[in-house]
Amino acid sequence: MKRATYLPIVLLFLLLLPGASAAQNVQSLIDQGMQHSQAGRYDQALQAFDQALKLKPNDPALISYKATVYYAKGNNAQAMQLCDQAIKLNPNFARAYNQRGMIYQSQEKYREALPDLQKAKSLGYGIDPDFIELIKRKAEAQR
Repeated sequence: MKRATYLPIVLLFLLLLPGASAAQNVQSLIDQGMQHSQAGRYDQALQAFDQALKLKPNDPALISYKATVYYAKGNNAQAMQLCDQAIKLNPNFARAYNQRGMIYQSQEKYREALPDLQKAKSLGYGIDPDFIELIKRKAEAQR
């Protein structure tokens, strides 16, 4: 009789095990992607993030990691598209607003950068208020 009471617990454990393994795989792929990116191996970083996205396709954090790599490669258009995708998936994802704002800022598109940076700040992203004021002054000068 005792054996029968353990059966549901064992079955539940077996069902949860693949999910835990997938989460470990995703984290491992993120770690690999970060290491490749920091070492300047951008194509390998993109491969790692793409593999992670196959396991978690709608994860805005993974998408923003890819955006960071494309930005580092100088592909602002692809980075911007990925930021847009992350924001569409999670309109409160502060990092994507910050990334998009920084891309605009690097292109000296201060009027476009300002609302994104303000939104990121309002969502809790740690942006120096003096930096936002600087972008605000530059945006006003572009009018």
